[in-house]
Amino acid sequence: MSSIKKARTSAKKQRLYMTPNAEIKKIVEEVGQDIIWRPLYDFERNKLSGGVGHDIDGIDPEFTELDFTGKTVCDLGCNLGHFTFYAHERGAKEVVGYDMEPKVIKGAKKLAALYNIENVEFETCNFASEPATRTFDMGMLIDILGKINISNGFLIPILKGLESRSKSEMLLTFRPLYLVKRHFGMSEDEFLKLYPQAQIKNGFFSLLDFAQNFFAEKWKVTYLSKELPDDEQYKRTVHFIRKA
Repeated sequence: MSSIKKARTSAKKQRLYMTPNAEIKKIVEEVGQDIIWRPLYDFERNKLSGGVGHDIDGIDPEFTELDFTGKTVCDLGCNLGHFTFYAHERGAKEVVGYDMEPKVIKGAKKLAALYNIENVEFETCNFASEPATRTFDMGMLIDILGKINISNGFLIPILKGLESRSKSEMLLTFRPLYLVKRHFGMSEDEFLKLYPQAQIKNGFFSLLDFAQNFFAEKWKVTYLSKELPDDEQYKRTVHFIRKA
């Protein structure tokens, strides 16, 4: 047997005899700490990744009031499936997580297999530019809208990508206010060239108002975060229901 075949055989045997905790650790290594968004633990609750996103360790408190029972759900920008798995745990009939990063999707699929979760799928997709191939009862856009996507002109394509995949409900979290010059690195005139319909007051752009106005014709807001912390960076939970 050649040295290459021996190495492959050895690697295959190692994978076969890996413990579940070792497999999760391997997923973290393959994906990379720098793009894992939410904290990830092994089966003994040891934290393997702190996550580079929102500082809440776990599920946003507002989510506990949402009803996922029997619904089909898409999780846009799913990363390793933190909220994809949560929707499933809360009774969703089927959940599909979409992300444009192939190695993230590969890792999410491995996690689903390790957790032995059925009716959850993951697909590589740039939902802001690729047309929807199917629609879901609820579309989720959790912690995706931020400085980079907005300043690069992706705000409207992202919102349209969510709406095109959502039949009845949309769930979003995002920071409500931004200082145009400070956060986007551009003048107000430059920002308004990207988003002519935006309103800027005293240098502030309200993403919350923008989203509400953008969806106003077909959707109504039924839920906003009840407790609004003093920290202006704290992201709010916004829930839309399609008008009859």
